[in-house]
Amino acid sequence: MKKFIVLFLFAIIYYGGSVNNVFALSKNDKAFYTLKIKKKFKNVVFDLKQSIINDNYAIVSVNPISQGIQGIGKKISKLDVIEFCNLSYAYDILNGNKNYAAFMPCRVAVYKQGKYVVIIGFLPSFALKFFKNNTNMMKKTALKVSRQMVSIINSVKDGF
Repeated sequence: MKKFIVLFLFAIIYYGGSVNNVFALSKNDKAFYTLKIKKKFKNVVFDLKQSIINDNYAIVSVNPISQGIQGIGKKISKLDVIEFCNLSYAYDILNGNKNYAAFMPCRVAVYKQGKYVVIIGFLPSFALKFFKNNTNMMKKTALKVSRQMVSIINSVKDGF
């Protein structure tokens, strides 16, 4: 699990600067969705968690990555990783290919960047590119979850 988080954070750093927002997902061609917002970090995390719950997902964990790094004496701005899952959707995908579990649960990273807070999430529909013989149910579900992730992230603009 720790290795996956490290790889995920590396991907954020490596790809973060070149990520474009995806407002209308029609195919699985974008790996990440990002939102940069001028709002307090704790409010973004609160609103994001509330939106995840409101969309019928369970929050699996909230990992305060920056606290751990600060605990070893390193300086880093605030960074949390929120993991969440809808077990019905997970079943629909895993029933087609259990290897997809390597990309589960859904996760978003929230970090402070100057006056802004950035939210970035890996879109499940992109992970289908790593597997052959994806079923129609897998494709449909991954695209649905990706659209919901975009909606969840965008909901932070307005708050609760």
